[in-house]
Amino acid sequence: MPTKVYVSSVPATSKANIQETFSYRKSGWAAIASGIIGILAAGSLITYLILRSSSQEVTIFLSRVHDGGVFLQFLLLIPVVFGLHKLSLLRPPGMSRTILSMGVGAVLWVVFCLLLTLPKVVAEVLYMFPQGVFGGWLMVVCWRLRNNLSPGLRWFGIIVGFGLALVGIFPLGYAIFVDTIILQIPAASEEAVAKIPITPANMVLHWFLWVGSPMGVLTLPFWTILIGRRLLRESHI
Repeated sequence: MPTKVYVSSVPATSKANIQETFSYRKSGWAAIASGIIGILAAGSLITYLILRSSSQEVTIFLSRVHDGGVFLQFLLLIPVVFGLHKLSLLRPPGMSRTILSMGVGAVLWVVFCLLLTLPKVVAEVLYMFPQGVFGGWLMVVCWRLRNNLSPGLRWFGIIVGFGLALVGIFPLGYAIFVDTIILQIPAASEEAVAKIPITPANMVLHWFLWVGSPMGVLTLPFWTILIGRRLLRESHI
Protein backbone atom coordinates (compact mmCIF):
# COMPACT_ATOMS: atom_id res chain seq x y z
CA MET A 1 0.00 0.00 0.00
CA PRO A 2 1.57 3.32 -0.99
CA THR A 3 2.52 5.70 1.80
CA LYS A 4 0.74 9.02 1.80
CA VAL A 5 2.94 12.06 2.02
CA TYR A 6 1.36 15.20 3.41
CA VAL A 7 2.86 18.47 2.27
CA SER A 8 2.14 21.70 4.08
CA SER A 9 0.22 24.20 1.96
CA VAL A 10 2.18 27.05 3.56
CA PRO A 11 5.66 27.55 2.08
CA ALA A 12 8.61 27.60 4.48
CA THR A 13 9.34 31.23 3.63
CA SER A 14 5.75 32.20 4.48
CA LYS A 15 6.01 30.43 7.84
CA ALA A 16 9.23 32.30 8.59
CA ASN A 17 7.56 35.61 7.69
CA ILE A 18 4.58 34.82 9.92
CA GLN A 19 6.86 33.98 12.85
CA GLU A 20 8.93 37.12 12.28
CA THR A 21 5.81 39.31 12.10
CA PHE A 22 4.45 37.73 15.28
CA SER A 23 7.78 38.37 17.01
CA TYR A 24 7.81 42.05 16.02
CA ARG A 25 4.14 42.44 16.98
CA LYS A 26 4.62 40.78 20.36
CA SER A 27 7.70 42.87 21.11
CA GLY A 28 5.98 46.05 19.96
CA TRP A 29 2.90 45.61 22.13
CA ALA A 30 5.06 44.57 25.09
CA ALA A 31 7.05 47.80 24.66
CA ILE A 32 3.89 49.92 24.60
CA ALA A 33 2.48 48.13 27.67
CA SER A 34 5.81 48.59 29.47
CA GLY A 35 5.76 52.30 28.65
CA ILE A 36 2.20 52.81 29.92
CA ILE A 37 2.94 50.97 33.17
CA GLY A 38 6.19 52.94 33.50
CA ILE A 39 4.27 56.23 33.22
CA LEU A 40 1.87 55.09 35.96
CA ALA A 41 4.81 54.02 38.14
CA ALA A 42 6.53 57.39 37.62
CA GLY A 43 3.29 59.16 38.51
CA SER A 44 3.03 57.20 41.76
CA LEU A 45 6.65 58.11 42.57
CA ILE A 46 6.03 61.82 42.02
CA THR A 47 2.86 61.64 44.13
CA TYR A 48 4.83 59.79 46.83
CA LEU A 49 7.48 62.54 46.93
CA ILE A 50 4.77 65.19 47.25
CA LEU A 51 2.70 63.45 49.94
CA ARG A 52 5.35 61.57 51.93
CA SER A 53 5.16 64.02 54.85
CA SER A 54 1.36 63.84 55.13
CA SER A 55 0.04 60.30 55.61
CA GLN A 56 2.24 57.29 56.30
CA GLU A 57 -0.36 54.80 55.06
CA VAL A 58 -0.73 56.63 51.74
CA THR A 59 3.01 56.93 51.20
CA ILE A 60 3.56 53.21 51.93
CA PHE A 61 0.82 52.36 49.43
CA LEU A 62 2.29 54.66 46.75
CA SER A 63 5.76 53.22 47.35
CA ARG A 64 4.41 49.70 46.83
CA VAL A 65 2.55 50.78 43.68
CA HIS A 66 5.76 52.28 42.29
CA ASP A 67 7.88 49.21 43.04
CA GLY A 68 5.28 46.84 41.61
CA GLY A 69 4.87 49.05 38.54
CA VAL A 70 8.60 49.14 37.82
CA PHE A 71 8.71 45.35 38.30
CA LEU A 72 6.08 44.90 35.57
CA GLN A 73 7.67 47.62 33.42
CA PHE A 74 11.01 45.80 33.27
CA LEU A 75 9.44 42.34 33.03
CA LEU A 76 7.75 43.50 29.82
CA LEU A 77 11.07 44.79 28.51
CA ILE A 78 12.39 41.23 28.04
CA PRO A 79 10.56 40.65 24.70
CA VAL A 80 11.51 44.21 23.70
CA VAL A 81 15.21 43.35 24.05
CA PHE A 82 14.68 40.36 21.73
CA GLY A 83 12.74 42.58 19.32
CA LEU A 84 15.61 45.07 19.20
CA HIS A 85 18.00 42.20 18.52
CA LYS A 86 15.89 41.02 15.57
CA LEU A 87 15.61 44.60 14.30
CA SER A 88 19.38 45.07 14.50
CA LEU A 89 19.95 42.12 12.17
CA LEU A 90 18.21 43.86 9.28
CA ARG A 91 21.15 46.14 8.58
CA PRO A 92 24.71 46.05 9.97
CA PRO A 93 26.16 46.62 12.47
CA GLY A 94 23.86 44.17 14.24
CA MET A 95 23.56 43.23 17.87
CA SER A 96 25.68 40.20 18.80
CA ARG A 97 24.43 37.34 20.96
CA THR A 98 26.70 38.59 23.73
CA ILE A 99 25.09 42.04 23.70
CA LEU A 100 21.64 40.40 23.62
CA SER A 101 22.51 38.27 26.66
CA MET A 102 23.81 41.31 28.53
CA GLY A 103 20.54 43.16 27.88
CA VAL A 104 18.36 40.27 29.03
CA GLY A 105 20.62 39.74 32.05
CA ALA A 106 20.41 43.41 33.08
CA VAL A 107 16.59 43.38 32.85
CA LEU A 108 16.33 40.14 34.84
CA TRP A 109 18.69 41.59 37.45
CA VAL A 110 16.39 44.60 37.89
CA VAL A 111 13.35 42.32 38.16
CA PHE A 112 15.09 40.10 40.73
CA CYS A 113 16.12 43.08 42.90
CA LEU A 114 12.58 44.48 42.81
CA LEU A 115 11.23 41.07 43.75
CA LEU A 116 13.40 41.21 46.87
CA THR A 117 12.46 44.84 47.51
CA LEU A 118 8.73 44.20 47.89
CA PRO A 119 9.13 42.04 51.06
CA LYS A 120 11.88 44.41 52.32
CA VAL A 121 14.64 41.82 51.92
CA VAL A 122 16.95 44.41 50.33
CA ALA A 123 16.96 48.22 50.25
CA GLU A 124 14.50 49.89 47.88
CA VAL A 125 17.25 51.67 45.93
CA LEU A 126 19.43 48.62 45.16
CA TYR A 127 17.56 47.92 41.90
CA MET A 128 18.90 51.24 40.59
CA PHE A 129 22.35 49.70 40.03
CA PRO A 130 21.24 47.01 37.52
CA GLN A 131 18.91 49.63 36.08
CA GLY A 132 22.03 51.72 35.43
CA VAL A 133 23.68 48.68 33.80
CA PHE A 134 20.63 48.45 31.52
CA GLY A 135 21.08 52.16 30.76
CA GLY A 136 24.66 51.55 29.64
CA TRP A 137 23.46 48.65 27.50
CA LEU A 138 20.78 50.88 25.97
CA MET A 139 23.36 53.48 24.96
CA VAL A 140 25.50 50.84 23.21
CA VAL A 141 22.50 49.33 21.41
CA CYS A 142 21.13 52.68 20.22
CA TRP A 143 24.57 53.59 18.90
CA ARG A 144 24.77 50.30 16.95
CA LEU A 145 21.23 50.67 15.57
CA ARG A 146 22.18 53.77 13.60
CA ASN A 147 21.02 52.12 10.34
CA ASN A 148 17.78 50.76 11.81
CA LEU A 149 16.39 53.64 13.89
CA SER A 150 15.76 57.28 13.08
CA PRO A 151 18.39 59.72 14.41
CA GLY A 152 15.87 61.24 16.83
CA LEU A 153 14.86 57.90 18.32
CA ARG A 154 18.50 56.81 18.58
CA TRP A 155 19.68 59.94 20.38
CA PHE A 156 16.61 59.91 22.61
CA GLY A 157 17.53 56.34 23.64
CA ILE A 158 21.15 57.34 24.27
CA ILE A 159 20.02 60.21 26.52
CA VAL A 160 17.62 57.91 28.38
CA GLY A 161 20.39 55.33 28.85
CA PHE A 162 22.80 57.97 30.14
CA GLY A 163 20.22 59.15 32.67
CA LEU A 164 19.64 55.59 33.89
CA ALA A 165 23.41 55.11 34.19
CA LEU A 166 23.67 58.24 36.35
CA VAL A 167 20.94 56.92 38.65
CA GLY A 168 22.74 53.57 38.81
CA ILE A 169 25.79 55.27 40.32
CA PHE A 170 23.81 56.20 43.45
CA PRO A 171 23.55 52.84 45.33
CA LEU A 172 27.10 51.80 44.45
CA GLY A 173 28.57 55.17 45.45
CA TYR A 174 26.47 55.30 48.61
CA ALA A 175 27.75 51.92 49.78
CA ILE A 176 31.38 52.90 49.05
CA PHE A 177 31.54 56.54 50.16
CA VAL A 178 28.65 57.04 52.62
CA ASP A 179 27.46 53.94 54.51
CA THR A 180 27.06 50.21 53.88
CA ILE A 181 23.65 50.23 55.55
CA ILE A 182 22.23 50.20 52.02
CA LEU A 183 23.52 46.61 51.64
CA GLN A 184 21.95 45.33 54.86
CA ILE A 185 19.79 42.19 54.66
CA PRO A 186 16.99 42.44 55.63
CA ALA A 187 16.68 46.07 54.57
CA ALA A 188 17.29 48.70 57.22
CA SER A 189 14.34 50.73 58.45
CA GLU A 190 13.70 54.23 57.10
CA GLU A 191 14.40 55.60 60.58
CA ALA A 192 17.89 54.04 60.59
CA VAL A 193 18.66 55.38 57.11
CA ALA A 194 17.43 58.84 58.09
CA LYS A 195 20.08 58.99 60.85
CA ILE A 196 22.93 58.79 58.31
CA PRO A 197 24.66 62.22 58.32
CA ILE A 198 24.55 64.41 55.22
CA THR A 199 28.13 64.44 53.94
CA PRO A 200 29.57 66.07 50.79
CA ALA A 201 29.73 62.62 49.16
CA ASN A 202 26.09 62.05 50.05
CA MET A 203 25.12 65.35 48.44
CA VAL A 204 27.07 64.62 45.24
CA LEU A 205 25.45 61.20 44.92
CA HIS A 206 22.00 62.71 45.36
CA TRP A 207 22.90 65.17 42.61
CA PHE A 208 23.44 62.19 40.28
CA LEU A 209 20.01 60.95 41.35
CA TRP A 210 18.30 64.31 40.78
CA VAL A 211 19.82 64.76 37.33
CA GLY A 212 19.52 61.16 36.16
CA SER A 213 15.91 60.61 37.27
CA PRO A 214 14.24 63.13 34.94
CA MET A 215 16.74 62.35 32.19
CA GLY A 216 16.36 58.56 32.26
CA VAL A 217 13.76 57.21 34.69
CA LEU A 218 10.90 59.53 33.69
CA THR A 219 11.70 59.39 29.96
CA LEU A 220 12.26 55.63 29.58
CA PRO A 221 8.50 54.87 29.30
CA PHE A 222 8.08 57.38 26.47
CA TRP A 223 11.08 56.01 24.56
CA THR A 224 9.73 52.50 25.10
CA ILE A 225 6.36 53.44 23.59
CA LEU A 226 8.11 54.98 20.57
CA ILE A 227 10.26 51.89 20.05
CA GLY A 228 7.11 49.79 20.35
CA ARG A 229 5.54 51.76 17.49
CA ARG A 230 8.72 51.21 15.45
CA LEU A 231 8.57 47.44 16.02
CA LEU A 232 4.87 47.32 15.14
CA ARG A 233 5.59 49.23 11.94
CA GLU A 234 8.18 46.57 11.02
CA SER A 235 5.56 43.86 11.50
CA HIS A 236 3.43 45.39 8.71
CA ILE A 237 6.25 45.60 6.16
